[in-house]
Amino acid sequence: MRFGDILRLCRQNLWRRKSRTILTVLGVIVGCCSIVLMVSLGQGINEQMNALIKSMGDLSIVTVYADGGPDRAERGGSSTGSGAKLDDKALESFRAMNGVDGVTPMMDFPYTVTARAGAGGRYLHDYVQVMGVDMTQFDRMGYKLVGGEKPFRDDQVLAGETFAYGFLDTLRNGERRMGAGDGMTPPCVSGADAQCEGRRDEKPFFDPLVTRIRVTTGVNYQGDQYTMSMQGGGSAGAAGAGGAAGRSENITLDLQISGVTASDYGKGFATSDGLIMDVKAMKALAAKVNPSARKSDTYSQVLVKAADLGSVPEVESQIKALGYETSSYEDMRRSMDEQSRAVQLILGGIGAVALLVAAIGIANTMIMSVTERTREIGIMKALGCYVRDIRIMFLAEAGAIGFFGGLIGCALSGLVSLGINVAGMLYASGAPGAPGGGDGAQSGASLWTILRQAIVGGENVTRYSVIPWWLFLFAVLFSTLIGLLFGFGPANKAVKIPALDAIKNNE
Repeated sequence: MRFGDILRLCRQNLWRRKSRTILTVLGVIVGCCSIVLMVSLGQGINEQMNALIKSMGDLSIVTVYADGGPDRAERGGSSTGSGAKLDDKALESFRAMNGVDGVTPMMDFPYTVTARAGAGGRYLHDYVQVMGVDMTQFDRMGYKLVGGEKPFRDDQVLAGETFAYGFLDTLRNGERRMGAGDGMTPPCVSGADAQCEGRRDEKPFFDPLVTRIRVTTGVNYQGDQYTMSMQGGGSAGAAGAGGAAGRSENITLDLQISGVTASDYGKGFATSDGLIMDVKAMKALAAKVNPSARKSDTYSQVLVKAADLGSVPEVESQIKALGYETSSYEDMRRSMDEQSRAVQLILGGIGAVALLVAAIGIANTMIMSVTERTREIGIMKALGCYVRDIRIMFLAEAGAIGFFGGLIGCALSGLVSLGINVAGMLYASGAPGAPGGGDGAQSGASLWTILRQAIVGGENVTRYSVIPWWLFLFAVLFSTLIGLLFGFGPANKAVKIPALDAIKNNE
């Protein structure tokens, strides 16, 4: 028989028992929907985990420590004995490694620093974190500016993204301004009508890019007198100002903020709420604050930026081979990927059970079809029909049930997945106290925008069910394969029936 004849007979035979065929296809649809939706929920969890890791900062950053890492003191203070030092020579060796884009030391200023701004020093920022980095490596390390430019003079520094919100007004009982990104704003503010108004994004007291700040520091400096008096430590603050015998004088200097950095905690907390200066300028300032301190040419930690995420393990192994300790988000990312794969396997296994039940239904349908058409099979053999054509005919029927069931199941799964995402986005954007509570990407968006985000995703968009294109293709092919596999037994049984016995069969 020609292949077209086989397909025609396949359609006629399936439509001969419409109710049985529809029920069998319905079982495949349910099984296909189950496995696709279960896997899509796992993909949604994976997407949310990746978004969480990305929100932590630059994933290609490797932090390098010497002498057993940052917790050596807590573990007893003993050195590893490797003799590896984080000095300028070590920095050059890191820069020469394969897969390394940038290297910078990261130093924290060892003394208490406060900052004042405005007329008469009206605005106060106490306990400012000051960090030193290699400004020549600023762009290579992936630091970003949200305003201004890099410093090019000794009296210029960079400010963290929310640094200006850390100031309080000393003339208004310590009043503060709050911004949506300063980490201090309540998620919901109730208005006069008791309805949630969302976050209030206030402007800071001053523009840091056009306002000079005055910082004060010293070896024995404990903080600004205003803060010390509020905490009930006014006398201690006065002693810390350098009046007592044996205490060093405090240093006050004026600085200009040339730029504002984007927050990235992986590259230092000062990128959010602190000051960043060139490491050479920081060393000079530390020497000025405490001239008697022993000068050190080593660093407590160094940041190494890999060329891409795939290069992180190789860069870490090269650094560890030199005797240093490293840490990065690679281990966390790998662990979360393993957990995500485990969840996807579990959810996929649950969906596969429903598809297995549908496969048993296909086998049952085909066995009944062979039994009912035994006489027809005998006549076909008597007329000279090839055995392979009979086998192909039954396999085509079983495969067609799996194919159309998978196709319809995928379409239905896509609609259900879209509904889950849209419902989740509408809830997150409109429900009081819900994640995103009116401040997410979906807040105030049109229905068309929400539908597009539910399908393709995007920045700050949470999708609970994600169906990649390959999952649709896999589901259709797998359903068809299941139909062929479970239809092979009945088809093989059909070709083994003797022609004479089949013709004599009266069933």
